Amino acid sequence: PAGNNYGSTLLDIRDLYVEYETARGPVRAVDGVSFSIAPGEVFGLAGESGSGKSTIAHAIMRLLHPPAIITGGNIFFNGRDVLEMNQAQLEAFRWSGVSMVFQSAMNSLNPVMKISDQISDVLMRHDKKMGKRAARERASELLDVVGIDRLRLDSYPHELSGGMRQR
Repeated sequence: PAGNNYGSTLLDIRDLYVEYETARGPVRAVDGVSFSIAPGEVFGLAGESGSGKSTIAHAIMRLLHPPAIITGGNIFFNGRDVLEMNQAQLEAFRWSGVSMVFQSAMNSLNPVMKISDQISDVLMRHDKKMGKRAARERASELLDVVGIDRLRLDSYPHELSGGMRQR
């Protein structure tokens, strides 16, 4: 929004609160969390199991499902209020602005599709003009970036180690 200091940050979280509704009343899972991430900055969110890390990530992407609910705070991405986005804006935000790598990587990959097809499908969804050949080449480059041999493009997820699947 105009007139604020959000222009210098890519992601700005201010006083985020998330609660889970239970039969015994609300349980606060995220209690006034604030942080900012600048473009190009690497950010790590650490904490004990059950401390709310995944809840924060899901809240940022507006992927929380009942009984979880954001009860307060602000989430700005490139100065845009994520909490005010409609469904179409959220879909564009999730496909082009942010993404999440889930901890259980094997569940994120389709076991009957080769790695090349899965990466290419995502790339072509992001860039409607990208063809299959260009997507495969870009997938090769991405494997280089994360230190996986390009020959693995023709592998199935079960043929990769857990670390490879997560990368």
